[in-house]
Amino acid sequence: MKRFEEFLATNDVRNTSPDLALAKSLRQDAEQSVKLILSLELKEESATLVFEQVYEAIRACADALLAIEGFKSYSHLATISFLAKYSEMTMFDISKLDNAREKRNLSRYYAKQVTLQETRDLITLYAHLKPKLDAIFKRKSEK
Repeated sequence: MKRFEEFLATNDVRNTSPDLALAKSLRQDAEQSVKLILSLELKEESATLVFEQVYEAIRACADALLAIEGFKSYSHLATISFLAKYSEMTMFDISKLDNAREKRNLSRYYAKQVTLQETRDLITLYAHLKPKLDAIFKRKSEK
């Protein structure tokens, strides 16, 4: 995976003014979406929808961190790469999230269905990453 700095040289990421209000809004929307989507019964018929929405919530939380630091990403890969700069995020976390990105792309653009187990795994990853993302957000938003 490319380093985040490499994305800055392309149109995949742009410098902007730090925007705490946007960051808070992105996180709030993500949390509301996950709360709603996880209230659905998880079954084969809903697995793909749930997967996509949980992935989008993780990405929105990462986009919130980008907004705090004055960046706007137009690439899911750049957003994931950005998370690697935080010590709370392990390479295992980044790899799992990138794998979820690939599955989401296959689902979204090639109509490949996500399995029930893949969705359960992503929900587990969300539960693992969310406290880390919360801690980073708290630290960054208090500066």
